[in-house]
Amino acid sequence: MKKLVAGMILFAMMLPFASCGAENPLTLYVAAGAEGGDGSEEAPFGSLEEARLAIRALGKKKKKYTSIVVEVADGNYPVKNLAFDAEDGGTKNCPVVYRAKNPGKAVLNGGYALTAADFSPVGDPEILSRLDRKAAEKVVCLSLFDRGVTAEDYGKLGAIGSYHTAARYDGDWIQDQYCELFCGGRRMTMARWPDEGFANTITVESEGYGLESRNSNHEQRADWYEIRNPESDVYRISKEMADRIASWKTTEGVWMFGYWSYDWADGSSPIGSFDREKCLLSPKFVAPYGANVDRVPFYFFNVLEELDAPGEWYLDREKGMLYFYPPEGYENGEIMLSLSTAPLIKVSGAAYLTFDGFTAEGTRGNGMELEGDHLTVSNCLIKNVGGDALLMTGSFNLASRNEITRTGRGGITIDGGDREKLVAGESAAENNLIHDWSEIYLTYCPAVTLNGVGNICRHNEIFNSPHEAITFSGNDHLIEYNDIHDVCLRSSDAGAIYSGRHWDWYGTRIQYNYIHEIGSGNFIPNGIYLDDALSGITVTGNVMVNVRGNGMLLGGGRDLDVENNLIVACGSSLVYDARAIQGVKSDTFWYAYGLASDWEILYQSPWKSRIWRKAYPQIARFTDVSSDLENPDFVPNPAYSIVVNNVGYQCRSWSVDTEVVQFSRVEIYNNPAKALKSVENEIFRDPANRDFRIREDLEEIVFADPALDPIPFGKIGRE
Repeated sequence: MKKLVAGMILFAMMLPFASCGAENPLTLYVAAGAEGGDGSEEAPFGSLEEARLAIRALGKKKKKYTSIVVEVADGNYPVKNLAFDAEDGGTKNCPVVYRAKNPGKAVLNGGYALTAADFSPVGDPEILSRLDRKAAEKVVCLSLFDRGVTAEDYGKLGAIGSYHTAARYDGDWIQDQYCELFCGGRRMTMARWPDEGFANTITVESEGYGLESRNSNHEQRADWYEIRNPESDVYRISKEMADRIASWKTTEGVWMFGYWSYDWADGSSPIGSFDREKCLLSPKFVAPYGANVDRVPFYFFNVLEELDAPGEWYLDREKGMLYFYPPEGYENGEIMLSLSTAPLIKVSGAAYLTFDGFTAEGTRGNGMELEGDHLTVSNCLIKNVGGDALLMTGSFNLASRNEITRTGRGGITIDGGDREKLVAGESAAENNLIHDWSEIYLTYCPAVTLNGVGNICRHNEIFNSPHEAITFSGNDHLIEYNDIHDVCLRSSDAGAIYSGRHWDWYGTRIQYNYIHEIGSGNFIPNGIYLDDALSGITVTGNVMVNVRGNGMLLGGGRDLDVENNLIVACGSSLVYDARAIQGVKSDTFWYAYGLASDWEILYQSPWKSRIWRKAYPQIARFTDVSSDLENPDFVPNPAYSIVVNNVGYQCRSWSVDTEVVQFSRVEIYNNPAKALKSVENEIFRDPANRDFRIREDLEEIVFADPALDPIPFGKIGRE
């Protein structure tokens, strides 16, 4: 290392001097596996780390250049945690850019590479006796210990799912995302039963001690956060399921994953107890919201005996033996085991730093984590990671023209801005293709998340996910021109664009998005869902087609501006309920005064500040005095909203609770539900080729009485 640093200093001394203001770019070169190079095109560095050290060694000389570009040749670049800090960034006058010479061909890989030749047929009689006879002929194995991979490298199994309760129990149940096996660019499946989908053959014998109880209208238990090891639920299972579990050599290390309460609350637990004779099964961890007495979709995983389908794998963590039922043609594909828990790229406090054109894959953690200002990730393919693809925190950051797929959790998170002062972050996720994500955590892992103040999500194409596409928190965001389809495939109480439970998140605009083919099977989610009294949002010019639930669901919020939206072939066009004021009257938890209620959330915000009241004059009317529940200024009343000129075709008519209009000074008119009998569900000219203009023969019908303002169909989707 000392020799390398000395070389970097010598390199910096030899670089040309630039007069102030002259155009003087510096280009460094990297080629996988190169040794002893000085960063020139003829003698490139062998890694991005070497280039980073060379740039750092420039010190004050960096300002003499108008740009610094690191050109990275095609190849595989093993990384565990490629970290950059303030010394490694650039300036406005001299940005630093790491760029793949050929987009997608320079691969930042945190995984452990394997080939088909590394595996051998299973020879252990004890293992063969536990496998299905036909599967035993196909399953192959290898010893990770023999290859120098340790138990610490691949880690332990820990709880997954957005709503597990593992933190309430003694033991090391909270772990990094477990290691995963990938083959041919796709995530393989840890041995499980059933092989696909969920089992639903259990009922609730007794409910445990969760945060809420389904038996008491979900009243929350005040002592929940203080107790340890709460009693879990007990399920009655079928004899067939009991016999199957009993056929396994052990239930030790076997986990259950499912939707124990709601289709928006996934979680996991090891098996706690099992009684074959009584057909009783209990997870170790209790369901947080009580158990669904009628239907609990779940599956078992990490079961050696269930290694019986192509694409499944199992790791004996004690012996370090990896077993794999390979898919057809696996000999010709790449095989990779993810081991690293660190992000492939981590930036802390740098500015004017860009990563362009890379493929990044193979970590159990997040793909990239960037914190700083004026940071850019563009033209990258981020795939096969256990966490989120890209987290960006700061101001004036940009995620542009990336493809994101096969993540364990979410896609892009943009976080920035100052909520106290309402200073915008002005960061954006634009023109990204995000698909087939959220493959391990199945709820609340959106393709794009906006946090903070004044950030942007526009011109993205988003599809194929069990839950929501876009969510936001904070104020003054802009969500526009996105093409969203085939999401919320496993949830009804969800929305393609979703946020909720805040009276203080004013200022966000949701406009000109095309939201279509939402939901699947028996799941009937919504297009745009403003949940649990979310207020102060503008929804205009959006197009919703074939949404199985409501085109728009307005969940009791106030100061909503919902105009000029086109809803086609949805369950219903629009629903506006009064859940907040009704919740006050019925003393429902979220709207009753108390810890973690909507009131407490409001009181923790700067809603009384001069800055906020100037920005949002509506908030100046707020009163929390409940002596007059009919006062439109009483915060839970869905008051002062405008719902106008939203046109539905082939939908049920719009529905508005009586209390929305009774005392709330809400303007709701010209929201017709019409029929287009002759055209079934298709009213666009050529949606397959991104032409979302209304068919010429239907323009007069669609835009007449009331007249929709022009919707810029040609701008929707990726540019």
